[in-house]
Amino acid sequence: MPNDSKLTLDVLRGAVAGPTAAFRLTLKLDAVSPKVFPPTYEGGKYATETRRINGQEIPCVLLDSVPSQANRMELALQDAWEGGEIELPVVSADFRAVENPGVPKVSSLQAPHRIADAILRDSSLTDGKKVVRFRQSEIGRELDLLTTGYATPLLKYAPHCLVFGMWDSTGPRGGLGVKFSRAVVSEIIGVNAVGGVKTSSRIDPLNIRVNSGVLFKTKDGWSLDDKEAIKDKSKPVKLGKDGKPSEANHGNVTPTVSVGGFTIDHAEQTTVLSLPALRRLRFPAKPGEKSIPAADTAARTYLAALGLLGATLAVEAGYDLRSRCLLRAANPVQWELLGRPGEEAVWFDLPKEHAVALYKQALEAVVSAHLPIQTEEILLSPSPDLVTLVRKSMELAASEAGTEGRS
Repeated sequence: MPNDSKLTLDVLRGAVAGPTAAFRLTLKLDAVSPKVFPPTYEGGKYATETRRINGQEIPCVLLDSVPSQANRMELALQDAWEGGEIELPVVSADFRAVENPGVPKVSSLQAPHRIADAILRDSSLTDGKKVVRFRQSEIGRELDLLTTGYATPLLKYAPHCLVFGMWDSTGPRGGLGVKFSRAVVSEIIGVNAVGGVKTSSRIDPLNIRVNSGVLFKTKDGWSLDDKEAIKDKSKPVKLGKDGKPSEANHGNVTPTVSVGGFTIDHAEQTTVLSLPALRRLRFPAKPGEKSIPAADTAARTYLAALGLLGATLAVEAGYDLRSRCLLRAANPVQWELLGRPGEEAVWFDLPKEHAVALYKQALEAVVSAHLPIQTEEILLSPSPDLVTLVRKSMELAASEAGTEGRS
């Protein structure tokens, strides 16, 4: 492999077809503010652990998990696709029938289980002259036949599922549905992490006191008049737990101190694109048939280009991970190609413009190999029951708004 700073389609194809192990991106990230706030998990806990770094045991905290990183890459791809920068197979459910929906359209890049998600499963597609549920359509029946030896339907309709992983747990085989492992894995950790504390308080400009009155729940909010309250067995229902003004977000909040946030030496992002994971995939014309090696290589090269593009676009989007967790890259973005043991690693620059161009060339190669790929969006209509479920959930959320979000 030549030590060339430019990653061309020929170089990428050779890496995919050869014995190389992976492309790896390692970025040092600096915290913009003095303290960072990682995501919290069950019970409000942070994901902390001791890791061996350069032969030493170093306390670390997880700042962004593997699934979260995959979602960020998919959303970056979605932005590029919606902006017309790239062509990409996408299946979407159109929720514009729901008045003022939170999301007017949910794509296979956004759905939690990608193309196998229940949102798409419970939507319909015009199949010939009939309107049928998605998984009962011709496309759905193709997805039912998926295996690693017949990954062609995913290449055609949702190739990102082969890059970021998928489990068809909501399909006809349930928990026995086909699984595709992630070919791209990325995470961000805080290195040499020291836990801190956080404070919370609120001063009410109206200075409403806790004993100012009892609030009762009404159909459209709350009232101090128990005669206007919703009744439960003829008794007026208090707002929230005990009818205090704080149940309606009024009044002061007593200052508190609790565990929160970390100071770190720096953060580190590691992204790996596994080439053996792509080599396991076959792309025959029909299940049970033998695939053509040249077509397999073209498909795998396209998936590698898609993974590299998603990672590059996510890096370009920046590292505002959540409130009070803003990072910035401290070293140049360079991908390392890991070959056979004993071989020197080769480094490649991959700016956004080049990653997009590389992806487009790989897509053209897939088309030239006569592999099926659907670059026009497939639009589904959610079932009437799903639309009703969304509407009722929105109504319930609105009615509960007065009792949620209390400080």
